[in-house]
Amino acid sequence: MSQGQLRQQYPVSDQAFEYRVETQDETVRVNLDGNETELAVTAQGAQEGWCRTPDGNLHSFLWTWAGSALQLWVDGDLFIFEKVESRRQATRESAGHGNDIVAPMPGRVGQILVQPGDSVERGQTVIIMESMKMELEIAAQRDGVVKRVTVEPGDQVDKGLRLVELEERLEAAGPKGSE
Repeated sequence: MSQGQLRQQYPVSDQAFEYRVETQDETVRVNLDGNETELAVTAQGAQEGWCRTPDGNLHSFLWTWAGSALQLWVDGDLFIFEKVESRRQATRESAGHGNDIVAPMPGRVGQILVQPGDSVERGQTVIIMESMKMELEIAAQRDGVVKRVTVEPGDQVDKGLRLVELEERLEAAGPKGSE
C-alpha cells in the first residue's frame, strides 16, 4: 500500500489530493480524497494496460514515476501529479515561484499564445508544447499580467524550466473618498 499527498501539476491546479493505493492480484484500489475507484487490470504490461472502472467502461492507461512526479496517461490525456512532502511543502510555498509558468515535462515549444503586457486568467492556455508525440496546453495557474516570456517557438525545454513569468494585475486607481 502507498499513501500520501499528490498535487496536480498538469493540467495546472493548486489542489492537493490525499491518496491511498492498494494492490491485490490484478485489482488496484485507488482512494483519492475519499473517492474510491477499483480498477481491474485486464491486459498487463510493466506500467500499462487496460482497466475497467466500476461504471463498466474500459480505459487504456500508462503511468510512470519521473522523480517525485507521477505521469499518468488515460485514454490519451496526460495528468501529472507531484508528491507533496510536508517538510518540502512549506519550503515550496515560501519559495516565491508562484509567478512562474514552468514546463511540466521535457519537450519542444510549439506555439506561444501570449506576449509581455497581456492580461491572462487562471486556466488560460499560454503555450502549446509538444512532448512524446502529444500536444500539451500549458495554462496560467492564476490571474495576472505577462511580465516576460523566456522561450521561443522551437526551443527544447527541460521539466521545470520557466516558460512565462506573471506579475500581479494592478487594479485601476479610482477616486478616493473623502475622509
